Amino acid sequence: MNKYLLDENKFDDFYDLYLYSFNRQPSQQRKNVLKERYEQSLVYGIMNGKKLGSGLFSIPFEINFHGTNFRMNGIGDVMSAPEFGGRGGASTLLKTALTDMYHNQVTLSYLTPFSFGYYRQFGYEQVFDHTKITVKNNDLPRVSQTDQGYIERINIKDISDNLKKIYFENNHLGGLVRSKWWWDHMLDKHSNYQVALAFDNQRTLIGYLIYYTQEDKFIIHEWINMSPLSRQLLLKFVTKHQSIFSTFIYESPDADFKSDVLSNPYSARVEVIPYMMARIVNLKDFVSRYPVQKMQLAKIYFRVEDSLEWNQHTWALAINDGIVDFKIADGHKADLELDIQDLTKAMFGYRTLNSLAEYGRIKGEQDKISALNQIFVKNKPQLIDYF
Repeated sequence: MNKYLLDENKFDDFYDLYLYSFNRQPSQQRKNVLKERYEQSLVYGIMNGKKLGSGLFSIPFEINFHGTNFRMNGIGDVMSAPEFGGRGGASTLLKTALTDMYHNQVTLSYLTPFSFGYYRQFGYEQVFDHTKITVKNNDLPRVSQTDQGYIERINIKDISDNLKKIYFENNHLGGLVRSKWWWDHMLDKHSNYQVALAFDNQRTLIGYLIYYTQEDKFIIHEWINMSPLSRQLLLKFVTKHQSIFSTFIYESPDADFKSDVLSNPYSARVEVIPYMMARIVNLKDFVSRYPVQKMQLAKIYFRVEDSLEWNQHTWALAINDGIVDFKIADGHKADLELDIQDLTKAMFGYRTLNSLAEYGRIKGEQDKISALNQIFVKNKPQLIDYF
């Protein structure tokens, strides 16, 4: 058994370290929510005498990446007690978690960084951005009333399987395939959230809005539309709150704001916020099952630099009628060289290989770089969830 894995008897120690490390106040709800994550995760820790010195969660998930599901472990609550800091505890736990992921056939890992530089040491790279849109109540757009469809408002505890189905059908750019326990966990964690449901005249659910309020702010957490009618109904619902709240905020997982659809683009303050990082844990599996964008590719040899020894190789990649052939080819001269972070950005569609080459991030033959670039998706990834 891994000596760093914690069993259920260590939960109170983990909870105490969590409260101290993140300066949280104890509450029964906070403890219950953390216990849910604890029970579903691989939990790692290093003892410092009789107290827990460092700890982290490795949470098993699945993600939908352009129609292909991959196993992904989310790293969360990375923490060390101040008196135990600087001893490499968190680093040891993260390296151990990555090794365990590989042996457990986990392909990818995501995390929320406290420092991008720190996690880049472990092969993680920024691939998710959010767009934070802030609008004052007197700048909200005018939305025409429609006699089609209607809105129902419910507590988040009452969401239906139909809503979950809409999320599932609109989540294919690297977001979570939410399992039952994660939905339940979200509902417990955000018990004060509310939901607006958009229906058409046939009582078919066509969109939803998850939101909460905070003092004078109306804050949209999640917004999915299946049709223009859904967008109109839900936007009208939001604007009807302008006499109650002075500020409206939506942090969208889509980094493309689309300001041109507003009658007055100056009315919104827009911030693109770096969100979460990703890491390719098992390059062999990710490339072999990747949703390639070209059916043919003449063999290309590329060298990948990575701290994970099973990824650090010269690889040979060829595609014939959409069938991917991806093998280790150490000893063969590489057509191009790149590190795992830049390969992650390219494969996730965050930045193209050609762009990375322009910034001097990739060495090699330009025609080979361009050819490899063509097989990768170009839509930027999107992630709503947080852990």
